[in-house]
Amino acid sequence: MKKLSEIWFGKFQKSEFEPTTDYYEIFEKHGLYPGRIISAYKESPEGHVVVFNGNVVTEKAGKIWFGDLNITLEFDKLKEIADEISEDLYIVREQDARFEKENIGFKYWKEHAVEIIKCKK
Repeated sequence: MKKLSEIWFGKFQKSEFEPTTDYYEIFEKHGLYPGRIISAYKESPEGHVVVFNGNVVTEKAGKIWFGDLNITLEFDKLKEIADEISEDLYIVREQDARFEKENIGFKYWKEHAVEIIKCKK
């Protein structure tokens, strides 16, 4: 049976970026599957920081993941991922890392980050 990351990797070969299955496997290990939807109606619990169709980027690798994120509930998972890959994670909105902005560069993403998850240095 194929891992979900293998299925996604094949599906997105023609996407605006080429995903690396290593990153997807790390996110999957923490229950964060690529392209996931947490609310079909784009509703979030009151007081929660949620990014629908968000993108996770790093300074070294660029865009490494996409999907819905409830940062309030999943901060610890994101922190573990940042520590595991030894890079800060920058969470940006869909329009900041797609639609001709997928290769705009890290400086832009850093300036437009909704949240920055710092790794242990």
